[in-house]
Amino acid sequence: MKISTDSIQGFAEMSDADKVTALLGLDVPDPVDLNGYVKKEVFDAKATEAANLSKQLKSKMTDDEAAKAQADADRKALEEKYTELLRKSTIAEHTARYIAMPGYDEKLARETAEALFDGDMERVFANQQKANAAYEKKLRADLVKQDPKPAGAGGGNEEKDEAVEFAKKLGKQRADALKNANEGLKHYF
Repeated sequence: MKISTDSIQGFAEMSDADKVTALLGLDVPDPVDLNGYVKKEVFDAKATEAANLSKQLKSKMTDDEAAKAQADADRKALEEKYTELLRKSTIAEHTARYIAMPGYDEKLARETAEALFDGDMERVFANQQKANAAYEKKLRADLVKQDPKPAGAGGGNEEKDEAVEFAKKLGKQRADALKNANEGLKHYF
């Protein structure tokens, strides 16, 4: 092991006795045992190999992550398609049921079915009231059509007693028809 004299100031101009004294006073570190250490060439080779393996692992992880992201996107697309098909199927089924009920036309039935699927119960109840009103109006129109026409209407030759009896009879028929219509409505609602 060589001793470096660079740390001693003015070593070149010193006398031999001063040089010996300076060298004796110099702290020389103990020699280091390098038996447990790896040579630089071996270390560099292994470090390069480790870097290459790390790059391969990162590229593989990126491929796995890309495959996972693609699978997630595909699954999400399938879920969206399923939800849309479920919505269409359920709305079509409910629309058919509402059309079969009295008072619902196709537009009102579809609107009510969509509201029911979406959970908009306020709109469902509002549409039910519209259907009830339409059905009641239809029943009233049918009852008016079924009312008997008075015989001899417009003729003034009949006696007043017959006209009064006929009017009472007609009034009773209408009252009964209205009562029956209301009872029919109560049965459905």
